[in-house]
Amino acid sequence: MRSETIDWSVIRNALIGLVVSIIISSGLVVGSIYFKSVMQQEFNRNNAEFQNISRRYLAVDEEERLIIEYFPSFRELHQQGIIGEEHRLDWLEVLRDLGSSLKLSGLSYTIESQKPYAPSFAVNLSSYGLFRSTMRLNMQLLHEGDLFNLLEALNRQALGSFTVSSCRLNNNVVDDSNSDANRSNVTAECSLDWLTLRLASGLDIEV
Repeated sequence: MRSETIDWSVIRNALIGLVVSIIISSGLVVGSIYFKSVMQQEFNRNNAEFQNISRRYLAVDEEERLIIEYFPSFRELHQQGIIGEEHRLDWLEVLRDLGSSLKLSGLSYTIESQKPYAPSFAVNLSSYGLFRSTMRLNMQLLHEGDLFNLLEALNRQALGSFTVSSCRLNNNVVDDSNSDANRSNVTAECSLDWLTLRLASGLDIEV
């Protein structure tokens, strides 16, 4: 069939409709792809926000669980003077009272300034810092048992926690010609390390 025999007036409308349909279909395909891309981005954004909120919720839930579980122990350690500011005045008052109650003929003491302390073993302190104040004791004792009584009573009555880093005992020279039941027979020199946990930031802890 030759082109001059085609009646274009008959198929013109059909061709126009076909072209319009192709244009519309292409627009719909492009639009659907764009819409899918936009929706995917929106989904990713909302999903990331949801995951973030979920993590924060779980973190808050875990913090609440830890507070419920460990806060009583934390408060007890704070009340005992192990966590927070050190209680030097309390240590000295207890020592003076013990010197009188144990009838020690001589008791003197010095306390060094507080310094950061790193133990020889690994320990996870989290946001806290470990600090040490060294106390040096010089005592005149009736017998060795007075030393153990003093340290036991100091540990029980004073606020805080300490370790005995060193102790040296010397027997005093006894003069049998001058017998005195109350004289000191032993001289003791001891070093105590008072340990305190405080926030590394230096902020005060309120309980």
